Formats: sequence, C-alpha cells, structure tokens
Amino acid sequence: MSFLSHIPRFMKPYLKDAVEFPDLGTLSSILGITRKEAEKVVIRTNEDLAGYKVRDVLCTKETRELKKEILELFSSYATTKNGRDMVLTLTPSLDREELQKRFKGMKESEKLKEVMGAAKIARMREIISKAEIEKQNFGESPLIAIRRRGIEVEVKETYGDFVHAEFVDSADKAKELLQKENIILLIGEGEEEFDELGIININVDDLSEPCEIYPEFVVNSFMAKKNAIEAMVTLLNEFKALTDSYLFKGIPVEDLEEVLAIIEKIEAERSKGGSNFDDAIYRREEELNKEANRIMRSGGGVAAFKGYLEEVLVNMADELMLTGEAKNVLWESAYENLERGLPFELSREKTERLRQSYNRKMGERRYYRLREYANQLERHRGEVGKAIKMLFYFDFMLAVLQFSRDFALNIPEISEEGLGVVMGRNIFLVSEELRGDEKVVPVSYSIGKANSGIFGATPNPVAILTGANSGGKTCLLVMLATSIILTELGLPVPAERAEIPLMPLYLYRRKMIKKTGSFEYSMRALSRIFMREGSKVVLIDELEALTEPGAMGRIMASILNNLPKDTLAVVITHLIHEILPHIGMAKVRVDGIESEGLDAAGNIIVDRQPMFNHIGSSTPELVIKKLLGRVRKEELKAVYEEIIAVLEKEREVAF
Repeated sequence: MSFLSHIPRFMKPYLKDAVEFPDLGTLSSILGITRKEAEKVVIRTNEDLAGYKVRDVLCTKETRELKKEILELFSSYATTKNGRDMVLTLTPSLDREELQKRFKGMKESEKLKEVMGAAKIARMREIISKAEIEKQNFGESPLIAIRRRGIEVEVKETYGDFVHAEFVDSADKAKELLQKENIILLIGEGEEEFDELGIININVDDLSEPCEIYPEFVVNSFMAKKNAIEAMVTLLNEFKALTDSYLFKGIPVEDLEEVLAIIEKIEAERSKGGSNFDDAIYRREEELNKEANRIMRSGGGVAAFKGYLEEVLVNMADELMLTGEAKNVLWESAYENLERGLPFELSREKTERLRQSYNRKMGERRYYRLREYANQLERHRGEVGKAIKMLFYFDFMLAVLQFSRDFALNIPEISEEGLGVVMGRNIFLVSEELRGDEKVVPVSYSIGKANSGIFGATPNPVAILTGANSGGKTCLLVMLATSIILTELGLPVPAERAEIPLMPLYLYRRKMIKKTGSFEYSMRALSRIFMREGSKVVLIDELEALTEPGAMGRIMASILNNLPKDTLAVVITHLIHEILPHIGMAKVRVDGIESEGLDAAGNIIVDRQPMFNHIGSSTPELVIKKLLGRVRKEELKAVYEEIIAVLEKEREVAF
C-alpha cells in the first residue's frame, strides 16, 4: 500500500486493517481526509491487490458511472456500514483465477443457505447488523522526553504528530516538563533513571512498541471494535456449523471472548473513574464542618473534633493514595487553619502541592493499567482483524445472496471469444418492477463465438442493432454492459445463463453524448478504442445526433471497419441505411427489434427480443402505420401507404 509510505510506522497495522475491513470512518479520521477520499484509498489498494486499475478494465467514464450505479443498488442489501463500503469499493479484475475465487465464495454461501434455511440466514443478518466499528478516540497524546540527540528522528518516523517530544538533559529539565503534563515518558539508553513521581522511565529499545509509548491508542482501537467482535462471537456461538465452513474455519472464538472480557473490564474501570482531587477535598471539608457543628451543639470541645479530624485525614490519605511526605503535608494543611475556628478549611497553599502529587500518581496508575491492557489486547490483534474482516465479508456475501434472489442473478461462465446472455434482464428495470412497475421482458443476445445456443445469432463479432425508439435497444445494451461489469467484479449476472469474456469494456451511453453535446469530445472518447491493443468489448448507443446523418453514417462505418482485432461490439443506430453502403459485412451482423403492430388504442406493440440478421422497423415507419389507422380520407391514406411502402422497400434493399 504505497499511500502508507508517509504514515507513522506505529499506525500502519491499524490502517491496513481499516483498508481491509474496510473502515472508511477510521481511515478518514486517522489520515485527516474526507470519507470520499478514504473510499479512493481503499479502491487504490484493491486495485493493487487485483493487479488492475478500474480505468484499465472499465475504460470510459460512462462505464465507470454505470458500475457506480450498479454498486449503489447492490450496496443497499448489506446490513452494516462496512458491508456497504465493501460493495462500493469493489474493483474489477480480468484475472480468471481471481474471479473464480470470488465465485467460489458465493457458491459456498449458497450451500450454507441451503443447509441453514431462510429463517436462520435472516437471524444471521440480524446479528451482523449490530456490528459496527465506532469512531476511534485517540486519547491523550503522550509527552516523550528524549535524553540523547538523534532519537527525535526515530520518534518522528515512528509516531509522527501523534506524540510530543522534548529534549531533556537534566533532572531539572525533566521536572520542568512535568509542569505541562502529569506524566512524561523518559526515553533512556542505559543512563541513570530519574526517580521522580510522574516520570516513567522507558528503555530506548521499547520506543517502537505502541503498547509502551501510546497504550491508550492501542486500547481504544480495540474498544472501537467491540460491537463487531460481539457480533462475531454471537454468530459463531449461536451457529456452531459456521466454525467448520469455508468462510469461518480457523477463527478462534475463545480468543475473541477473551478480548471482550478485557474490554468489559476496561469499561467497568472507566465507568467508576478515579477520585477528583477537588471534589474529595470539598466533600471532606463538608463532612468535617457538619461534625464540628454537631459536637458544638452537644457541648463537645476541640479534643473531640480533633479525634474525628484524625479519622477523616486517614481516610483522605487512603483515598488520595498519599504516602510519606505528601501525607505529612495533608496533616499540616489540616492543622494550620484549625485555630481559626469554623467553618473548617484545609490550607489551600498546601493542598495545591497535594493536588500535583495526586494527579501525577493517578497519571502513573492510569498509564500502567493501560499498558497492561494494551499488551493483553495486542496479542490478539491478528485474530481480531481476521474475524472482523470475515464478518463484514460474510455480510457482503449474504447481501449477494439476497440481491441474487431478488434480481434472479446467476454466476456466469467465462468465455474466450464471445458474449452471450440468455434471458437477460436490465437490473434497473427489475428494480422498478420490484417497486410495483410493469414486469420486465427478458431477452437473449449474443455476439462472437458464444455457445449460448441462441437461435439465429450468427457468430459475427460485431452487431448493429436497429429498431424503433422505446423498443428496448438501450435497455439491452445496458443489460450487456451490466453483465460484463458484474462478471469482472466477481458477481453474478441478471440472466438465466451467460457467457462473458474477460475483456476491457468501452461503453458509450446516449445520455452522456447528449450531455456533452460535443462532436469533438465524442470523437476523442471513441479514439480510446484504437489507442489500446488487445481484445475489448465496445458498446455504443446512438451517436447520430453529433453531426448530419450522411457524415455520421460514414464515420460510424469507418469506426466499425477499423475496429481492432478480437473486438466484440454492439452499436445501436438509426442510421443503418447511411452506414451499410460503406461497411464490410464479413464481420458485421445487423439485428432489429421489430414492431408487432398496434394495440386497440393505436399504441405501438414491440417485441423486445431482437431478430437476428434483420433490420428493425424505424420509428417513422411505425408512426406512419399508427397514423394510417386513424385517417379516413382516402387521399391521405394513399400518401401514408406510399410512405410505408417506400420505407419497407428501403429496408429490404439495404439488407
């Protein structure tokens, strides 16, 4: 992960985990970047692992935007934020072996679903939904005192700006630093240790150990993962069969339970908190004044109050952990003001000295407890990381199962020379169908040497798709593009059966062309097809609006005639009559989506399934037929009939 090169060394294992989970919240907070930038970090890392950059597989902006639309639809099926982020940061691959590994995970999940049943899968998803990595609290930045010049370089490389470092060449300088913090970590290298409350002596060999230098960060990193660890423990304890599955084999439940026990102990200690020095002082003074008033009312004297005072001072010394000289100062602060009478008050000058001592002692105690817990937890960091990564991957896989069920997705076959989709559906239309819209009509289509067995689909590598507007041409193109993108992401496709080639995809969508409205822009975009060698899939949706039809027909013919070797292409156009005179038909097939006539209301009825080696009816032809059915004047009927005859003859001659 090259982006980690400038990150402090101690942070790299934690960031590596955050990338692999993925945990965009932790990444953004630690790196000081936006969540969107954190998403890009994860994608770049996934690209490095896959060996392919997204733009080298999905080669146009339109293709990458379609991928984003697909994954946003899919991500809603994950039950955790991290599961959704795992979906949104998926990157494609052209490596057959890598994709087969991804498909294997889906097959294992499918088997698990068959064994467990829908009710248990639903319960698993409920458990997983509670898993969340909370935003990490960094805690207090340690103050490091360095006794030898040069060590500060290592401190900077190891901890960056997460710690403060100061050079110390004497005990007096160390004591001066103690005025800033309750404790300082004094890094030594065989020198005599400073025996002063608040100074924690650490050997230089331990400088690279976060548990020694920054134990609070280590502890908090585990605390933030508590919900995710709990979810994994609950999952494995409730469903014992998971421990032997392909996905969860080797995850030690006992270690995770031990981590949870340590976290709960830390939480219990934090909930109690320590005694606040000022609160303790004011509380004891209030007790002493109440007792003094009672003694006075009952006729008691100074001797009786002193006896009670001694008892309170002993309790205070214990509560504030005072020993030796500090204990003597407490007694002095009590008796110094005793002769002044009521209300009783400890000497503020002397208690100020006690406050400093108390805070340093509490700081030391807190440091040693955190260090102990940090070391206990850090021993399990590998197991915890593996478990959480698998938990969110399982959420991802269960999301795939649910997504596949709703959208009728199936794992495709990897093809060498052809693209074929049997009974494929556009997932965006299916999404609308699931919300109550009209039922989606599946279609079958292939180009190249596919073994799909689609009747009439000759194995030409290039197809021109014709037909009326609103006939389903663009939906078919998006369905093909979606099937390729999903396959190269290692996901199932919206078809009963599919053969998908592992080739870079160049998709040019009509809405993008309309948006730019620039002939020059579109020509530059199309030029990318010719700038890269090797096989590829090219899908183009209606470029005719860019310039006048005759010129555009010749341009499209030139593009199709010169497509690089081993290119598979589908081009949607209304300019078939302008293109055909200029094109070599050896590798090109012309297909059409045909009208079935008009319904009772005069609306065009379209058969969504393309007819192969057939020019589809154009929109003008269908509109004229529609108008013909509504006119009564014989003169106008004759005009319409002549127009229809001319258009039909033109179709026959052209083909």
